[in-house]
Amino acid sequence: MSHFVPETAIDHDAVIRRGGRNLGDEDFALFKCPGCRAVYLLEYEVDTVYLDGTDLSKRFDATDSAQEFVCLGCNTAVPNGAWAGPKADDTFRVTWQELKASSWAWVATPLRSFGDET
Repeated sequence: MSHFVPETAIDHDAVIRRGGRNLGDEDFALFKCPGCRAVYLLEYEVDTVYLDGTDLSKRFDATDSAQEFVCLGCNTAVPNGAWAGPKADDTFRVTWQELKASSWAWVATPLRSFGDET
């Protein structure tokens, strides 16, 4: 079994309750900066990056391809490409331990034990 947090573990209701509503029909996934491992929540229906797990009003509009996403943790540009989903490189995938250590720890719950989520 994977030690990465699957999209299916994200608690959509909790995201919405905390102010994460976007345009309706939200689809959420986690990704991290490959440089410093800062964790972010992506709403990939309209390409919105939630920047802070304690304040979901802080967002980056990733639909503007002219503006690169700069990681708040290390101040470097996050490479373009698939940050989440089946085409994402493992350097973007978030492990349970990385999630637990981030401000996003509340966003997902393991559906079954993967061995490294505690």
